[in-house]
Amino acid sequence: MFLARILSNSSSKFSTFAIASPHYQSFLVPSFHFDNVSCQMRHFSAYPRFDFGSIREPNDAVALFREMVRTQPRPYASVFSKLLTTVVKMKQYSLALHLIDEMLQRDVPVNHYILSIAIDCYCRQKRPDFGFAILGIFFKRGYEPTVVTFTTLIKGLLLVGRIPEATKVLWKLLVYRLCEPNEQTYSTMINGICKAVGTLHALELLCLLEKEKGICKPNIYSYNAVIDGLCKEGKVDDALQLFSSLGDKGISPNVVTYNSIIEGLCNRRRMDEAQDILKKMIADKVCPNVVTCNIFVTAWCKDGKVQEAEHMLVSMKEIDVQPNIVTYSALINGYCMQGKMNEAVHIFQLAVNSGIKPDIVSYNSLMNGYCKKGPVDEVSRLFTIIPAKRLERNVVSYNIMLEALFRKGRCEDGLNLFKEMQALGLSPHVKTYNILVHGLCSAHRITEAFSMLHTMEDKCVVPNIVTYTILIEGLCINNKVREAKCMFHDLPSKGLQPDVVTHTILIGALCKEGHTEEAKDLMMQMLIRSLRIWRYIISF
Repeated sequence: MFLARILSNSSSKFSTFAIASPHYQSFLVPSFHFDNVSCQMRHFSAYPRFDFGSIREPNDAVALFREMVRTQPRPYASVFSKLLTTVVKMKQYSLALHLIDEMLQRDVPVNHYILSIAIDCYCRQKRPDFGFAILGIFFKRGYEPTVVTFTTLIKGLLLVGRIPEATKVLWKLLVYRLCEPNEQTYSTMINGICKAVGTLHALELLCLLEKEKGICKPNIYSYNAVIDGLCKEGKVDDALQLFSSLGDKGISPNVVTYNSIIEGLCNRRRMDEAQDILKKMIADKVCPNVVTCNIFVTAWCKDGKVQEAEHMLVSMKEIDVQPNIVTYSALINGYCMQGKMNEAVHIFQLAVNSGIKPDIVSYNSLMNGYCKKGPVDEVSRLFTIIPAKRLERNVVSYNIMLEALFRKGRCEDGLNLFKEMQALGLSPHVKTYNILVHGLCSAHRITEAFSMLHTMEDKCVVPNIVTYTILIEGLCINNKVREAKCMFHDLPSKGLQPDVVTHTILIGALCKEGHTEEAKDLMMQMLIRSLRIWRYIISF
């Protein structure tokens, strides 16, 4: 590619270290003036109107590009940049770079907007080194990179986990005053650190920036990233402390801030505190949105308080917040978990009547509810109609259908469905194999169950304690207690510890065979281990 050759010729002096050199100004010639663009726009009427809104797919963009390069006189770079922006919005980064490459080959004028688009595309593709090479072209052409350019490059480094280099670029921007980092720069940096190395490091940077004088201070988006990260890590009290300090810093929390705190509290089952935060949110004139309401609906459904969740559905309509499929799916799942299938179907129908199309999560919830209750025909009916609703069955859909079949002892149907699942390219995970192993063990097909274990390992799906507990139970049911004991004692060598269920199964089997002393010893081991775990937990 022509662009690749240009990049390879761009000197390594434009690396993340060198571009921050205090001598970088010597590379610059008089900078690009925006008056040039204004001039171009004044003469834009000389060109045909290109309909960028008609672009629906990549081929449309290519066709319009071909038309543009054939047009005489040729459109200005600013017109091509509009096309490229449309392509980037479609997330067709490779295509955008290909079109820029073709522009260079055809000597189509390329301005700093287009070079910025190239940098953005390379960074989104997790190839920031190419982005920095484009920065070299910036300097050679006399364009002065803006804070947006540097923020994009920092984001590119963060996407590939190169935190030290991203930090170095930020600090050199400050030290050498290459440009003034703005709020977006800081929030990008802090958000990237949160995701890559943890919230505490991001919090350290945030505190450092707060104390630094003469720079743009972090805004609410930076604080939101840290607060959300703390909540997701379970450090809700730390998040609340930071949240409480915002007023002293002159920063007003927004709906995202409140949602993070509310979700953090709900996930820790601190529902009363979450409702207090909701009251504060309303008092501060920050309107709850559908995300806020969905957090409460989901939390109440998980706690089995589906009636309270349904009251929220009514409240949403009163405050003019429209429920979405997430709201309805959470309620459907809540009722299904309680075995209240009539209520679940009512909510499902309510969603349809409201003009909301149920998604695969909604169907999976209904299937799972019926599966737990027993009517396999209803599970099968829902499983069958999913494609007719223009939805794709996923691994969860197949898992539920497999479980329903094996519960009814229909092993062959289950195994055939498993083959169909694999043929469609769906990758079974550990739960899928656990369903198969359990079904085969329940049907006294213990040899096939162990064969499935080996298949699982061959496919690099790591068996968990549930897998081995199922097999131990299968061995015990089939009067192979000695083999079950061997597998039980072999678990630590696999990095697994038997849980209460595993212990209980083997203890029951030993008692049934009359080995009461051995059963007592095993029970004592379980109690001692449980006591150690409890002491460890309360020590914090």
